Amino acid sequence: MQDQPTTPPPTLPDGWEWVDPPEGVRLLALAPAGTGTFRANITVTAQTNGDLGFRDWQVGSEMALVEMLPGYTPIDLERLTIAGQEAGRRLAMYDGPGGAALTMEQWFVDIDGVGHTLTATVPTGDYATWAPQIDRTATTWSPA
Repeated sequence: MQDQPTTPPPTLPDGWEWVDPPEGVRLLALAPAGTGTFRANITVTAQTNGDLGFRDWQVGSEMALVEMLPGYTPIDLERLTIAGQEAGRRLAMYDGPGGAALTMEQWFVDIDGVGHTLTATVPTGDYATWAPQIDRTATTWSPA
C-alpha cells in the first residue's frame, strides 16, 4: 500500500481537484480539462535520498531532469527555507507531449534523508494565469 501523507494537503488553485495518484506519487492534483494535449498538474513526492546531502541530491535531480525532459531549459533556481530546513525552488521549461511548451515550477526540501518535492507543471501559455495560485499552493504545503 502506498505511503499516504499525514499532513493536510496544500491549497489548490481554483477549479483544480485531487485525484488518486499513481505509484510513487503522494498527491496528485489536476487542473480543469482544457483544449490542449496536456493537462496542468501538481504532484507531491517523497523519496529516500540515501546518504546524499541536500546539494548532491539537487545536482543529481538537475542532471536527471536534463536527461528525462526534452528541451529542458532552467530559468531560475533559488535557495529557500522550508519547514526550517535548507530548501530550493526551480523554474524551468521543457517540451511536453506533442511538442507542447511546458513550464515546471518545483519546490524541494530534504527532511531527515527524505527528499520532499512539490512540482507544478502547466502549459507555458497558461503559466502567467496559474503562477499566483501555484505560489499559494507552495506556501500552504507541509512536507512531512
